[in-house]
Amino acid sequence: MRMTYYPFKPFEINEGKLTVIETNNHEFYQTLILNFKDLQDDVHFSDDEFKLVETSKAIHWFGDAFIQNDLDKLFTNRLYKHFKEVVTPEQQQQIFELSQQLKLAVLCASYSLDLPLQIEEQTELEKVFKFCDLRFIPTVVNRPYDIIETLLKTSVELNESRILGLMNVSDYLTRDEFSELNRLIQMLNIKIILIKFSEINRYKMFEGCRYYYVDNDYVEWHYE
Repeated sequence: MRMTYYPFKPFEINEGKLTVIETNNHEFYQTLILNFKDLQDDVHFSDDEFKLVETSKAIHWFGDAFIQNDLDKLFTNRLYKHFKEVVTPEQQQQIFELSQQLKLAVLCASYSLDLPLQIEEQTELEKVFKFCDLRFIPTVVNRPYDIIETLLKTSVELNESRILGLMNVSDYLTRDEFSELNRLIQMLNIKIILIKFSEINRYKMFEGCRYYYVDNDYVEWHYE
């Protein structure tokens, strides 16, 4: 995948290799964010055959994962639908039987009200998941690395093929954690771009990554 913004050469974002873009240029930084949020259209994406790809279909922009860290809000609906597809027939049958037992118990208890009440006969798996309050464990949403790791792994589980976009990641991770993140990206073989406002070129911090730095005069440096 390529990201193009005039007058720069295309920025490369490939599977399994972390792309980092840092800048001390406020206008450039704001332009990236607005485009990733699909609020401007002066940054363009193209596939390996140079065919244009709509921004919303090219990148899933998460922003600052530590601040905007509600993984349940981000993924629950899609996760329920995906979980429904991967549950085995035997597991579905077990869930159905237990749900029917619960419904029967509720219906029997309702007789004490002496009112014309009924229970929905059909059992929808997604409603059962919601009733069970299936969600990410609390400890995951308290640690920056765990949040980012879960975000990436969940995206892979949901067959996300778009670029995953994050900002300010290096603010929250130690060097060891960042190295571990880089290894995770290689293992998951995903496309990911990290952006950060930085007063200085920090390419030495990102060995093994594709690193771009754009300064206040729109001069670009590129390191592999």
